[in-house]
Amino acid sequence: MLGALVLAAGCQHGTSTPFPPGLMPLEDNQVSDTDSTDEVLRTMSVHDPDVDHDVHGRGLVHVDPNTLWAVSQMPAAMVARCATDSQAITLGDDPMYVFSFVVHYVVNQILTVEWDDEWRYGVIADGSTPDMPFLGMVEHQKTNGSSFITLSEGTVEILATDDPATSELAFVEHLTAASGSDGDLVAGMKANYDALVALAHGMPIPPCP
Repeated sequence: MLGALVLAAGCQHGTSTPFPPGLMPLEDNQVSDTDSTDEVLRTMSVHDPDVDHDVHGRGLVHVDPNTLWAVSQMPAAMVARCATDSQAITLGDDPMYVFSFVVHYVVNQILTVEWDDEWRYGVIADGSTPDMPFLGMVEHQKTNGSSFITLSEGTVEILATDDPATSELAFVEHLTAASGSDGDLVAGMKANYDALVALAHGMPIPPCP
């Protein structure tokens, strides 16, 4: 289904930290905190009358935030590699941001479907003071291509926790498309989370299911 082609990546918590243009939270992440320290992605579907599908996710990664921020800049971990037939990545497409890329997706179904997804990165708080723990923001948005996909956008926040050796990933993903489901977004989000966890621990990206 076409919805399965669209990556799941995105997130946020309420914060008073100012966000620069192009790196704004879509909404507060509604996945609740947990006492568990396991590296497990937790997800939930959210009702949003303005979009067809709205999925949130949160999960811990047992590495420091700077390590996780670095591996997040490996596009292979972020793109919808498991739901598309090809992904052509162009780095540094927008010099306004500390890191950016655009990915051109192709899916060969009954019709060939193509679209572009732009990614941009920024460090909102560098963690240099206790009252400003590390917060890195990644945002993506479909900008060109198939009219089958009206809206595809998401954010990934990389956050410090109380444990300097543990970080948190928080995702929010929106999709309005001719087909697709919350389950498609969850599957893409989990693929991105698993890839980031693996890379953070020096392991290869797991194969697609």
